[in-house]
Amino acid sequence: MKSTVCKAIACMLLMFSLPTWSNTFPDIVVLGDDARVLLLKQCTQPCRSGANSVATAPLGSSASSIASLAQRAKHAVIVVDATRGPLQIIREHILIARQAGVPSLSLLFVNTGRVKDSELLKMEEQEARAVLSTYDLNGDQAALFTVKTLWRGGDELSDALAALKNTPDRPEESLAFINGQQLATFIYLLTPLESKWTLALQKDSPVTVWINGRVSQGLVSSTHTLNPGDSGDMSLQLGAPVSAATGSRFLLEREGRIIALGVVKGVGVQAAP
Repeated sequence: MKSTVCKAIACMLLMFSLPTWSNTFPDIVVLGDDARVLLLKQCTQPCRSGANSVATAPLGSSASSIASLAQRAKHAVIVVDATRGPLQIIREHILIARQAGVPSLSLLFVNTGRVKDSELLKMEEQEARAVLSTYDLNGDQAALFTVKTLWRGGDELSDALAALKNTPDRPEESLAFINGQQLATFIYLLTPLESKWTLALQKDSPVTVWINGRVSQGLVSSTHTLNPGDSGDMSLQLGAPVSAATGSRFLLEREGRIIALGVVKGVGVQAAP
């Protein structure tokens, strides 16, 4: 599966409510395990007075809402609860951050003090890094932070954010954006192991597309079928114009969960049938 994913990604060029104490898109997004919400709540004062603005998405947020939150972030902290390991939501949020163009990610393991087996912790770290690397996110180089207990994690999260204060700004995009309803795309459709919401895409399949902070409903206009785990060209006809450019990343969601990664090959044109 890994080789299929890597091959597909190699072919790619590569609204939610903000927290009450944040009036702009955050510099750093905290994603991953549900523990992130409690963790950030404990860090309200340090997190809002640091060098970078910080926010997380509310529990139950859709993939598109999380992508909109992350669309201008320069870094994402991926939270993993050490007592549960890298759950499915971890992979999903990593993929969302990738498609939203977040340029760097780090790992923050919480509740490490509750796991007595050091080998288990090491295996969980290796698994999380492997997920990053599977999607070309340089897992071996990702910074690792730990929080011994979630209920007193505010200070340790603050320390992690302080270590990230010099994270380079997000590069400015140099893409030529135009408006259009028809997108020629290259899509990798997630496998059932990557997303239990995935399903085959074929002509007239309804799709929900997130691209550049906009969500649009549409239909597949290509005549061929893309099955879970496949990648290939596919044309999408959207219900309303979106601003996109050749090279723009996007995602498809179903019932609020990410099911596909995509990149735009052309706007106002069709992909191969």
